[in-house]
Amino acid sequence: MAARPRGGGADSRRCPACRAPLLVQWVGTTAALKATVDLPPADEPRPWPAAKARSNDMDLVWCLPRPRHGPLRLRWAHIRHPPDCPHQHLTTHQCPPAEPTTLF
Repeated sequence: MAARPRGGGADSRRCPACRAPLLVQWVGTTAALKATVDLPPADEPRPWPAAKARSNDMDLVWCLPRPRHGPLRLRWAHIRHPPDCPHQHLTTHQCPPAEPTTLF
C-alpha cells in the first residue's frame, strides 16, 4: 500500500512553470474549491487589504493561519473577514510572464 502524503489534505509543491513554492488544497466541506496559492515564508506579512486590492472579481482571497502544531489549512476570507486579521492573506497563484524562448 502506498503511503499517504503528509499535510492533512494539503499538497505543498512547486509551480511547474516558474518553480514558485505553492500550497494546493481543497478548501470547504460542503462545496469545496481547489485553491492553488503562493506559499510565502512564515514571517512575510500579507495583510488582508493588500490581498483584496490584488484580487479581481473572479479571484478569492484566502486566509492562512499558521498553527504551531498540525498542517496548514486555508480558510475563505469572505466579506465579513476582519481587516486587521494577523494571518497571511493569499490570492491564486499567477505565473509571471514568460520570457520568449525564440527570436522569431
